[in-house]
Parts: sequence; C-alpha cells; structure tokens
Amino acid sequence: MTNPNGRVLYEGPSMLDGAPIVVIATGFAERTANAKTGSMIQTWILRADIPPHHAFAGPGGASVYGDCPHFLNDTCYVSWWQAPLAVWNCWHHGAGYAPAQPSDFDDVLLRIGSGGDPCAAPEHVWREPLRRCSAHTGYTHQWRQPLAAWACGLLQASCDGFADYLDATAHGWSTFLVTPADAPAPAGTVHCAASAERGHKTTCAACTLCDGASANVVIHAHGSRASRVALRN
Repeated sequence: MTNPNGRVLYEGPSMLDGAPIVVIATGFAERTANAKTGSMIQTWILRADIPPHHAFAGPGGASVYGDCPHFLNDTCYVSWWQAPLAVWNCWHHGAGYAPAQPSDFDDVLLRIGSGGDPCAAPEHVWREPLRRCSAHTGYTHQWRQPLAAWACGLLQASCDGFADYLDATAHGWSTFLVTPADAPAPAGTVHCAASAERGHKTTCAACTLCDGASANVVIHAHGSRASRVALRN
C-alpha cells in the first residue's frame, strides 16, 4: 500500500550539481494546511539521500537550492523539519508514494516548488503537469542560469533586490521580489494579496498571478527568519 496523498515525479540527478534528488507532489488525498496558498497540489524538490532539515543546514541543500541567497544566508521561509520532512520520511521510510501519472494533474491547481527550486529537476518533469493543470504558481532563483531558460514565462524569477528585479525584467522574466517591510516597491509591481501585510485578502489558489507571465509581484519577507532579510541593491 502506498500513501495516496503523494506522487513521485522524479528520482535522479540534480541539474544543479548532479547529486540525487526526488520530486514529490502532495495534496491528492488531503488538502494542504497552508492557509496562504489555499488548496493546491504542492511539490517538493528534496535531496533523496539526506533528510531535508539536515540538507538545508549543510552543503547538501545546494542540490535543490543552488546559489539561492536564502539558503546561503539562512533566511528561507520554509520550515524544513515540518512538511518537507514528513513527505521525505513517508517516501524514504514509510509506505511511499506511487509514481506520478500525467492524468494526476488534470485540472488541478499546482504550486511548483513548495520547497526547493523547480530548476533543480529536468524540464521534462514539469511538462505534463503544466500542460494539464488548470492554473499554477512557481518560482526560481536560477533565472540567470542557462539551465533555467525553459522556465521563463512559466515561473517567476525570485528576486532579492532592485538590481535583481531590473536584470530579470530586462531579460523577459516576470518577478517575485522579496523585500523588508520598510522597503519601497518598484513602480508597476503588484503587492501579493495573499500576504500577511495585505490581510490575506485572497489565496494563491484564487489568485495565480505568480504564473510566470501575468505580473511582477512584491511581498514582504515572511516566515520565522524574516527579520534577517536585508534588501540587496
């Protein structure tokens, strides 16, 4: 018996450093508890051989996060010892998850990269889920890398300063800019309506502006390490 809540999309080498990773989608049998995203299929890009909270605390995290500054500076909003660890434990030690089938993603709302960078996995992993889902959100810090070229127009470029924002938009990316609470937003950007500072007016599932093509979005740093985030110029 496998756990019906998840599916395995990929097991193989990371596109970032060649280390073993696994990509798991969850939310097929149980709705996510994430109030910000709402009811979306979540996807987790994890080291296959290291528990996620240990990987994030050491160099193994680079296999799924590359040079993301939030990994390097310990400012990531993801609580790696919670949902990602539960998913990894089920796959690694428990009943496990069945291999994903293309039809699993028919008409679902899909969040690409609930933990980990989608571009750590090969492009083909996401092709059918993106084609079949009704809407999606997704983000990558690898937008400067040639390996992420396929994701322009499909994922938001994760940006951590105005220089990032200007560079990404100049190269055709829609952006997701994380700022400290007192930082001004660039003209023409949209503030995330699912954020705490906007009173959680909606959910990601209802909004889906972060689909790589619709808008340049800004949000204040959030999560337990938000106070450590400084705007990079």
